[in-house]
Amino acid sequence: MTNKTNDITRTLIAVAIAFIIAVSSALVMGAVRADAATQKSVRATQKAASTQLPKQTTKKNRFAKAYTITVSGKTSKGYNWTYKTDYKNIKVNCKYNFKAHKYTFKITGTSYGLNHLTLKYKTSDKKWASVKMTLFVDSQNNIMRTA
Repeated sequence: MTNKTNDITRTLIAVAIAFIIAVSSALVMGAVRADAATQKSVRATQKAASTQLPKQTTKKNRFAKAYTITVSGKTSKGYNWTYKTDYKNIKVNCKYNFKAHKYTFKITGTSYGLNHLTLKYKTSDKKWASVKMTLFVDSQNNIMRTA
């Protein structure tokens, strides 16, 4: 009878251990699935944040797809402007409003890096004005004016 009791005891212990292992595995798999879902959610949130950047900004220390600055100036022939940079990672475009006599510069990033830019524009036939700024372009070509 002792052998049958020992066999039954061993069987019960084996079943209990198998049950504990099964429950533990189920809990671990649930945690792994939850972690994967969390990581997917975090990536989606990061992607949404990067796509929700404004198309343009006029503020310092804010990322956007473009930085814009508007200044006044008028010459007898319309307008004249130029710029100088220390690194070729930006693109500068200008639209001039002939009625309001305003330059609107739109600066976009083309590659990662820090850039020091000097915009020069005519405020009258003989007078030039300049605006110095520091711009940072991130790896997605978003731009931010820092100074």
